[in-house]
Amino acid sequence: MTIHIEGDGDPTILFVHGFCCAKEDWSLLVSALSKRFKCVSVDLPGHGASSTHGGEGGTPTIAAAAAAVNDAKARHGSGRVILVGHSLGAKIIREAYRQSSTGIIGMVLVDGSLYVSDRQTMLDNANKAIANGTQALIHHLFAQMFTESVDPSIPERIRTRALAMDPGFASDLFLDSVEWDTQFAVRTIQDIRVPVLVLQATTFDSQFRWQPLEAGGTTPLIETVRSHVSDSTAVVLEGAGHFLMIEAPEAAAKALGDFVERVAAPPQGVGSARG
Repeated sequence: MTIHIEGDGDPTILFVHGFCCAKEDWSLLVSALSKRFKCVSVDLPGHGASSTHGGEGGTPTIAAAAAAVNDAKARHGSGRVILVGHSLGAKIIREAYRQSSTGIIGMVLVDGSLYVSDRQTMLDNANKAIANGTQALIHHLFAQMFTESVDPSIPERIRTRALAMDPGFASDLFLDSVEWDTQFAVRTIQDIRVPVLVLQATTFDSQFRWQPLEAGGTTPLIETVRSHVSDSTAVVLEGAGHFLMIEAPEAAAKALGDFVERVAAPPQGVGSARG
């Protein structure tokens, strides 16, 4: 698995990209935050510069992707790690936490989603979505991900990269992600015992459509996190698209940096001198 590391501070921020994406999506946030923290970004197996090398890590499933994240955590984490996942990556980091919570002190869900339909409806919708092939699905998904204010070359580059994915791997991962959601989406939130930040700009429905989220708005993911995680914060970046770390990097970096600083700070009174 291809990994990029910048900075050497503590804690480590481990960035996990989304479906058919790559570690470069985090470059603006890594540039801003690596001055204070160690930033590790990965190309998940089958994505970017990483190959589908066989074995568990090369299997197109949420569980296998999460295992690869945990391997990166074990190899490159500083002992205290904050997992950051975008879109599908928000599911993958929750699965990684489910597999092994060791060393994880916080989690950040970046424009993630939580499906609210029943299992069969979701699986039926997923199969309909890929009925015309993986490339048609990618065109459908990625056409909605950016606002009109973005330089057109950016969504074009990201869509072209997604279309270069192995179609069989991509479709299998997509279907597995829907199956995973029906089993583990809520459960993995209920089991979180560390602070969580939800950074949100859009909402995503059971028909796999994105809609912009207004300031003060909410989503099923935000509400579920609020219900089950005692230390949780939701920040809506109004006016940004699904790739909020590209469209609103300064606001995203500030929200993430403030969260990391708070979570990593020693408890009040610890380390203070006494006369």
